[in-house]
Amino acid sequence: MNTNTTSHTSARQRFIQNLAESDLFQHYQKAFHTLTSLPLSLESVGEGIHIDQITTRTGVAGVVETQVPVRVGKNTIAIMLTGGVRLQPASAENFAPVAKALLDDDRSAAEIRSAKVQFEQVPVMRPERYDAALAILQSFALQLGDSAHRLLFATATHEPEAVRNAKSFIHAHLAEPMSLEAVASAVNVSPFHFCKLFKRATGLTFTDFVNRARVEKAKRMLMKPAARITEVAYDVGFQSLSHFNRSFRRIADESPTEFRSRMKSGAPALLAA
Repeated sequence: MNTNTTSHTSARQRFIQNLAESDLFQHYQKAFHTLTSLPLSLESVGEGIHIDQITTRTGVAGVVETQVPVRVGKNTIAIMLTGGVRLQPASAENFAPVAKALLDDDRSAAEIRSAKVQFEQVPVMRPERYDAALAILQSFALQLGDSAHRLLFATATHEPEAVRNAKSFIHAHLAEPMSLEAVASAVNVSPFHFCKLFKRATGLTFTDFVNRARVEKAKRMLMKPAARITEVAYDVGFQSLSHFNRSFRRIADESPTEFRSRMKSGAPALLAA
């Protein structure tokens, strides 16, 4: 793995760690455990890995685990993982494959007995109740994705001062034409150094960050019924309506018109199947 890829991965992992430590996730993690007795964790997704839908895997012992993607626009940035749960009560029949695997691995009788105790301690949940819990998780994934989007554009104390200042400068000048060189100059860093520093801290290129910040501001403006889409596009700094529409759809996975209609109807965005 080269240095740039390593830095990008580290930035993504730090970002997901901050998201996992947020009040929103901590509150939901506790509520999910109270409701289901299951743990819930949040893990970063590696670059180039595509997980677009809820996936439930069943192990040899009949224990199921589910991963729920958390997305920002079209990109899956993390997955929520449920702890193992059994959808049928433990029995000698469904422990048999586990016992056979242990015997084939030359495990002792004591180890097999210990495995049986652990096997019987796995939480049991009715299938329909588990499905309901996953539906709740899917809804929460949407909220968490929105929170991640906002967190992405907030300044963070652990970031280099130049990056924090650059974010503030970008937000203050979104409506104006903006170049990497101009922002680097505003924070007293060379363009080359700023480009590497900004990508390492945020996980995004300068251009992608600016476009995402503009789309985020456009979303807030589109919530106002009187705002015209063309005016919003120029007010947030896009130089053409076509560029605005392309960027909005790429980042939000829907057009500005679709976003506004969905907001009016109060319907949540759907995770891609």
